[in-house]
Amino acid sequence: MTLKHLPPTFCWTKIGNESGEALPTIVLRKEWERRLGGGRFLWGISQPLDGSAKGAAHRIGSLMALFSPASSNLKAVNAKREDVLLWNAWIDSNGQVRPLPPHTFITSPKTLPSGRRREHHFALVCSSPTELSIGSKVRAYPELLRNVSTGKAPGAALSTAVVECIGQAGEQPGKSYPIVLAVELETPYFVRLAQPSLVKARDLAAINQASRKGDFETWIELTRRFRSRPSIERARGFTRDLFDMPSGESVAPMSNVPAAHSNHASRPNP
Repeated sequence: MTLKHLPPTFCWTKIGNESGEALPTIVLRKEWERRLGGGRFLWGISQPLDGSAKGAAHRIGSLMALFSPASSNLKAVNAKREDVLLWNAWIDSNGQVRPLPPHTFITSPKTLPSGRRREHHFALVCSSPTELSIGSKVRAYPELLRNVSTGKAPGAALSTAVVECIGQAGEQPGKSYPIVLAVELETPYFVRLAQPSLVKARDLAAINQASRKGDFETWIELTRRFRSRPSIERARGFTRDLFDMPSGESVAPMSNVPAAHSNHASRPNP
């Protein structure tokens, strides 16, 4: 999606390097998930949006999610490899546990920055009718944004929030962040994840390598293998949901997909 200017209200997310992947690799992997999901995919975030996303979407008719790198180095990758949590389900507003599609690959660190065991993780429900690509000339200036929930400018530590613009970028200099990816959010806008399984560092490295090489066949085989592992939580019954593929639908293999260093991923065979 081509972005020419900041919308008046949007969900702003800073992209980190939690899984040890460079940004182009993450976006290529999400492009694969988008295609397999019929245009819809999930993007993991570390904090909930409460009711701000739904309220903003209802007020303005739609809500975009704009992504910026958490640092100026778009290719920075964590040097230390650690085991991570792979999330397998989400919880709806009625408390029902619903399975994520088998091609969805959302990870998080096992522990919080405080050292406590991570018990919660979340995801944005994203949609794009066109292939994902990195880059735009648009920048976000935190001093010209206000969190719709608190009325305050987003702090450096805030990774995801629904914000509104209060002025033009030319009015006030200061720190800014490039907008590297723009998508739409769909109902229910964000979800709480559940039932994580453990992925060893060596397994994570294997799936990251497949993504970097643009090897879709290996990536999808590893994704489905890791997603089939038992949860480390006490299992709860699943309820089928809106993320399910239609009954009987199959996904054709993708071929001629470029490696992750490319800004654009070619379309799969239908």
